[in-house]
Amino acid sequence: MQLFHQPPPDEAENRFKQGLHYRDRKKKEFDFDMAVGSFKEAIRLNTEIERYHRELGKTYVAAPLLAVSRGIGNGLALGKYLGLAIGELNRALELDFSQTETHLVLGEVHMYLGDDQKATECFQAAIVAASAPFSFLSPSSFIDGLLLKSYIKRRLKHLKQGKNRKADPKMAETCLEQAVIYRNEEQYELADKQLLMAFQFAPDWAWLHKTICKLVSGGKHG
Repeated sequence: MQLFHQPPPDEAENRFKQGLHYRDRKKKEFDFDMAVGSFKEAIRLNTEIERYHRELGKTYVAAPLLAVSRGIGNGLALGKYLGLAIGELNRALELDFSQTETHLVLGEVHMYLGDDQKATECFQAAIVAASAPFSFLSPSSFIDGLLLKSYIKRRLKHLKQGKNRKADPKMAETCLEQAVIYRNEEQYELADKQLLMAFQFAPDWAWLHKTICKLVSGGKHG
């Protein structure tokens, strides 16, 4: 005998969880388009949930990197994803301005776009949000918060210093091209490693984003 009536599952939440599942590159079911579609459906069913917009925005931000390491999307549409990300992340902030991660991801989007002023503003807002009382409710989350603020401060320092002194654009391009080769051979872990190496040699994020778009669309590097 059932003593308590169990409410029916929330369809919007189910769709959201599906989106997280499909976005996980470690799972066999990884599917970028299915992840985007699931998040969009969750938002259609309930547009007032901050994390739905945030996670869709994060998915759009990842598109350029996934295009290299997993082959999602196409070169012609790739440059549009960051604009879509900004829309979703701003909507998330309208619903809850206190979310540190949303400010952080939005700052990284502006770094990709080469807008250092907006990136700085977003990173500063992320530090304020991370420093707010009751932001971290457990010892582990407190430590995570300290690490997060340290990461954000490194991002701000990178912006102030400008281009990476160890930048090697040719090597970065080589790493990206090798990542695509590994991706085509379905050696995804090796593709991810090459992508991370490209970050180390890239002059800055804006350069990296433009180079990825050219590479995936078949354009020449300049």
